[in-house]
Amino acid sequence: MKKVAVILADGFEEIEALTSVDVLRRAGAIASIASLKDAQIRGAHNINVKADVTLREVEELGYDAIVLPGGLPGAENLANDAKLREILQEFDKKGKLICAICAAPMVLERARVLKEHFVCYPGFEENVRSDKRGYVSDKNVLKDQNIITGKGPAFSMEFALFIVKNLLGEETYLKVKSDLLYK
Repeated sequence: MKKVAVILADGFEEIEALTSVDVLRRAGAIASIASLKDAQIRGAHNINVKADVTLREVEELGYDAIVLPGGLPGAENLANDAKLREILQEFDKKGKLICAICAAPMVLERARVLKEHFVCYPGFEENVRSDKRGYVSDKNVLKDQNIITGKGPAFSMEFALFIVKNLLGEETYLKVKSDLLYK
């Protein structure tokens, strides 16, 4: 069974985080909510979530993929965490799936794991790379090697299903997509 850590920091975008957890669990993955430090994490819209694990346990528990929701200041809090950047580098070296949506691709750039092409929240691309190099404006979700990036809240379902497709295969993706009535 595949294990995914959805890593949250205070100020995370709730739709992106909870949609990812929900869809991955429906697909049969173990999707754990991981916090940087505290068990309680407050979202950008004041929704509190209780973590299943802490960031320190992510390495120990052998996760297959990481998902980083956006939101501000959540993505900035993730980007500023040295331990998270180290874990992302280890995941990248092993070719494990790393996924970031909305403002979170800046975390990947800060960790030096973002590949050539990416999508993010429109207008935020210069916060990911000051020269906007590699930004793709006409896709909602994009995969470049082991990195998946997504545009933002409205595309949370598409992003989560794309992760399912890449992590658990076409058959699981089609079943979950159908069960969710997603067109």
